[in-house]
Amino acid sequence: MKKADPIVYVLRRYRENQGISQDKMSGLTGISVSTIQRIENGRTDMKLSHYRSYLNALGMSDMDVSIALFSHEFVTEKDVAAMARQFPLKVKRVLIRFLDELSEALKH
Repeated sequence: MKKADPIVYVLRRYRENQGISQDKMSGLTGISVSTIQRIENGRTDMKLSHYRSYLNALGMSDMDVSIALFSHEFVTEKDVAAMARQFPLKVKRVLIRFLDELSEALKH
């Protein structure tokens, strides 16, 4: 199975962050749930018409997608937490100290 295109990953993250299920997205876009699942899982390519339907349903523009791709804005707190769980305890302690210091610095 091939991997989903990064654009699809961005759209999926925005959908999830807005609390829109695949079922609801189907209703908003007119794309069948099974097609949404195949697109988001990388089993089929997204058609341009599907892309435009996603943008419309999510209230996004092409620029929003481009910015997200280049700035990695689509990384969620859950993604960061999942990655952090993989670090050894020593690294976790360093990260916690860093984040505490950063938080304090940003308050001033």
